[in-house]
Amino acid sequence: MAPIEIVLVVVAVAAGSLVQASAGIGIALVASPVLMAVDPAFVPLPLILGGTVVGIRNLTMEFSGFDAKRWRKCLLGAPVGLVLGELALAGLSERGLTLAVGVLVVLSVVAVGSGWKPPRRRWMSVLAGVLTAFTLRVAALPGPPYAILHHDDPPQVLRPNLAGFVMVLSAVVTVRLLVGGAIDGAEVGRIALVMGSAVIGLVLAPPVRRWVDSEWFRPVLLGICGLGGLATIVGALT
Repeated sequence: MAPIEIVLVVVAVAAGSLVQASAGIGIALVASPVLMAVDPAFVPLPLILGGTVVGIRNLTMEFSGFDAKRWRKCLLGAPVGLVLGELALAGLSERGLTLAVGVLVVLSVVAVGSGWKPPRRRWMSVLAGVLTAFTLRVAALPGPPYAILHHDDPPQVLRPNLAGFVMVLSAVVTVRLLVGGAIDGAEVGRIALVMGSAVIGLVLAPPVRRWVDSEWFRPVLLGICGLGGLATIVGALT
């Protein structure tokens, strides 16, 4: 890669890492367009592992907010979501499914922003697991369903719980790619660059996180979800 391309990757991933370390989601939304423009091979594995760096921070540094019972319920729903995603992709248009997911995310953000409160029931975490796994499989958009259903969680609760669940899904995808022989020397270099750039974002994140946590966490979270939905719609239409 040319030096300017390396700089673009570092800046994009560091910015995405900063956003995810503050809001719990966002590295894929911020960094993916730049990485795809520089080299499509940066997606999915290097970006997944970059997000895992942030996830480890959110889980370990805020572990007091982690709810193991919720995590297990999300895991219970995940296989259902993955199977539904596979079935949907086998029988329906991938472009149409991606567009539908983007539209539903945007509509959900508008509804929540307008005052709708998803009901908190014992099955809510199972549903979050189903929807998160499903949107990951059909549209590579795992964060928004969980964040929308749990938008009223305090940041110190949402960040570690979302990180703990998405890290499991990311591990499944990573193992699948490893078994498929997707790793070579060039891929190792891309992974190192993305993971190192994610660390830069983590170093810069504390003041932003304190500002977001003070009073802006919910609007920032919903805003990122909405942008993710819009980006998915645009991607499906282009």
